[in-house]
Amino acid sequence: MTAQLNGATETTANGRRKRGGQPSNTNALKHGFYTKNFSLAERRGLEATKEIVLADEITLLRVLIRRFSDQILASRGVPLTESAQHLAVIGEAMLRLASLLRTNHMLGGTKNSNLSELLSIGIAEIYTELTHNED
Repeated sequence: MTAQLNGATETTANGRRKRGGQPSNTNALKHGFYTKNFSLAERRGLEATKEIVLADEITLLRVLIRRFSDQILASRGVPLTESAQHLAVIGEAMLRLASLLRTNHMLGGTKNSNLSELLSIGIAEIYTELTHNED
């Protein structure tokens, strides 16, 4: 059985159906690898999303970075090796945040702002919180 998109059948030059998922095939959406891990409400929410928006992911990552930073600052007297590991985790999270901000900007999520300005603001916020909590 061949899939059709706008009345056209997806076939190769010799008339055979192309390998893999065919256009308009929604099996991956309905039966995807991770689908079983989503609740019904989560699946409905994902289906309702019409465009790629990374603002929620960016906000969540910022919150998680702040929470982890607060936990680090609350634990005084940890060994230097453990502190270095914490710093590495924060650094990786900051790289992911920068990547999300850049991707969001490229997708048009921040049309009226400058990417470098957003990155500077995000880093400054975290730095301010870290230094404020040390006092």
